[in-house]
Amino acid sequence: MIITCPHCQTETDYKVHDHINIDRNPELRAQVQDLSCFRVKCPNCGETALVVHPCLYHDMANQFMVWLWPEEGEAPKAQFDPLAGYTLRIVDSLNAFREKINILERGLDDRAVEIMKLLLFTQLNHDLDVVELLFHELDERTGDFRFVAVLSDGAEQYAAMPGAVYQRLREDVETYLYTPGGDFTKIDMAWAHSALELLHELG
Repeated sequence: MIITCPHCQTETDYKVHDHINIDRNPELRAQVQDLSCFRVKCPNCGETALVVHPCLYHDMANQFMVWLWPEEGEAPKAQFDPLAGYTLRIVDSLNAFREKINILERGLDDRAVEIMKLLLFTQLNHDLDVVELLFHELDERTGDFRFVAVLSDGAEQYAAMPGAVYQRLREDVETYLYTPGGDFTKIDMAWAHSALELLHELG
């Protein structure tokens, strides 16, 4: 992949990780989470830059794939037969990429988590200027879902929702909402907004 250094404009051909099989290369999980596998060092000026490029993350043990597709326009259709039991998701940013992996490797239903985020986003924005809300962790002791809110000034604030909210939403999602399999689906807060409207209509 030809990458132009943002500091000195030197063009260099780099070998990037465009397909990560975490079962075969488990060390790459940490490199995705700290973004080191998306950082390249310019051989000319020595500066390091963050390079966002298409990348397919494959977790065979937990049966999911997440496709990072930051390019303009729609991503190409999957070039393989649907994988039985697999969850296939597509995202367009590094934060969403890391978050989606974090959610799915815990065996959580990302559809319910996205609706939780929408509800919490609406609640927090009464008092704060939140520009992004991301799932952070599941508290195994209390069952609470913890999220990090990124504010317009760059500050971060943590917020939590009870696990009971997730359980109710997961039941509603499984009962009333159909997410087709066989291809990569974008499940984000825009999807959650439409899903919540449909759930309200269904009572």
